[in-house]
Amino acid sequence: MNYISLRAIDGHNISQFTVNTIQDQVIPKLEQWGIAVSSIGSPIGKIYIDDEVSFQQQLIELEELCKIAKLLNCDYIRIFSFYIPKDKNFDNYKVQVVEKLQQFAEIAESHHVTLLHENEKDIFGDIGRRCKTILDEVASDHFKAIFDFANFVQCGEDPQNCYDLLSQYVDYIHIKDAVYKDNVNVVCGTGDGQIAAILKQFFQ
Repeated sequence: MNYISLRAIDGHNISQFTVNTIQDQVIPKLEQWGIAVSSIGSPIGKIYIDDEVSFQQQLIELEELCKIAKLLNCDYIRIFSFYIPKDKNFDNYKVQVVEKLQQFAEIAESHHVTLLHENEKDIFGDIGRRCKTILDEVASDHFKAIFDFANFVQCGEDPQNCYDLLSQYVDYIHIKDAVYKDNVNVVCGTGDGQIAAILKQFFQ
């Protein structure tokens, strides 16, 4: 294994670390094992859209995560596009979601880091159409997409249709598979993710 997506260390989320602790405690371990970091799996954007206190805190956290990414020679930070209040129409929150994601993208651009939006279940950008909307409207070279096969399946989406919509933005892929029947993850290649066909297109 040459690369990892760094999400947590010793049970603590990466967002809880500072540049100094990464320098002193984490980099020596990575160097010892000859492992580099391909992306930082942050929780940025995994808050409710109307939680302003948490949003302001995440702006501060993202600044530090961008510095950590540069220290790790890592170009990518995974983020999300906010939970929407229960029983509300997701599409009605598009403007708020885009405005906040643009603030995240501006921070990333100032550090020459790229944010990767993951199509996580139950956030605004959980389906292909809304992922396309935010990627189009944030319109930043520092805001791209992670393509997660399993999450699209678990949202009832057709992965091939989603890839066709998003291919111009996809910079990173999560190799996970799932089945429509039970909405459960399965061994990659045995589910409904259409992984082999889409990977072939991605690498062409």
